[in-house]
Amino acid sequence: MAVLAIALSACGGGGSAAPKNWQPVRGERNAWTNGSGSQYRYDVAPFGGVLSDLASRVTIDALTKNRGAKWQGNNPLPACPGAAGLATFRLDGRELLVEGFAVRDNRAVRTHYLRPAGRRPDPDVLQAMQNVLCTPPA
Repeated sequence: MAVLAIALSACGGGGSAAPKNWQPVRGERNAWTNGSGSQYRYDVAPFGGVLSDLASRVTIDALTKNRGAKWQGNNPLPACPGAAGLATFRLDGRELLVEGFAVRDNRAVRTHYLRPAGRRPDPDVLQAMQNVLCTPPA
């Protein structure tokens, strides 16, 4: 998790919600894949709570939707401290799921980054996550 946080804090500018050089997932909105087992998407939905409420919702959702998932921790997103967070889960020992979350204007903004556990985080996905979470899409 520390590597992810460091990589996110080191990301420069940019503004795309899509990871650079990733392909859209056919039939899905705001979802991309790199073709080698990693997936990224984001969504925005009405939400009446605060960041800690959303952190709880993200954790509950991940653990109930992914049987056998193991929570590895929640951390603030260094690029927008106090405004967004990251939760990491190990799925079946073979994949990592990083859920990003922020609350803006009574909306929950969530990112989902699924990658093979042995693969390093893609800096382009990390930049896209930062772009979406720190400045939510309209």
